[in-house]
Amino acid sequence: MFDVGTTLIAAAAREPCRLALVDGDLRLSYRALLEKSLRLASGLAEIGIKHGDHLLVLLQNRAEMAILHWATQISGIIVTPINWRAKSDEIDFFLQNSQSRAIVFETASASAVQGAQAAKTVPRIAVGGASGGTHDFAMLLGAPAAEARSKASAEDWSLMFYTSGTTGQGKGVPRRHRAERAAAIAHVAQNAYLYGEITLGVMPLYHTMGVRSLLAMAAINGTFVCLPRFDAGKALELI
Repeated sequence: MFDVGTTLIAAAAREPCRLALVDGDLRLSYRALLEKSLRLASGLAEIGIKHGDHLLVLLQNRAEMAILHWATQISGIIVTPINWRAKSDEIDFFLQNSQSRAIVFETASASAVQGAQAAKTVPRIAVGGASGGTHDFAMLLGAPAAEARSKASAEDWSLMFYTSGTTGQGKGVPRRHRAERAAAIAHVAQNAYLYGEITLGVMPLYHTMGVRSLLAMAAINGTFVCLPRFDAGKALELI
């Protein structure tokens, strides 16, 4: 029960109809968010991405990024998110260093992915109609839903962040499920969140605090509102 994926499964069992995720006009309840995550988990399995594999991700804060994060946690896949502004040579390094089995990208990161030589050797999952993919994210979402049971243990790796690399190449920092779940609960406590809070996803989901916000909302059946990239006017509008 101390793995991250079970956090979403439990939230959907407690409050299936409560609003979990907002992205523009898209509204997903906890039941719908879990179902999409389970479908994506099956879709990833169908293309050979399995428990213990790294999955490199270059996405802004959008519904697909949140769904992907939960799908990986339930599947035991190690989500490896990097800055969607990364250049081609950086993508080559991250892919090879993490030994990722596939890469997920969108239009904002498509050009850099297409220029990365290492990306040509792995499945490329395109989000939102981005060009250059070998697989389409929406098609993977069409797979039959996996069983609503986490395949990860508390001791498995949940994700791997990369440091900023200010003095050299970034370094991969793996985090276990138990550490990620404990950090989410601590985030709830430190911010004195009440049950059903709403948070603006202003920090990117390739950053520890962005992920912390996402997981914390599921722990309290709150709502995560996506802000793809920071814009003061858009942030005020969403608030």
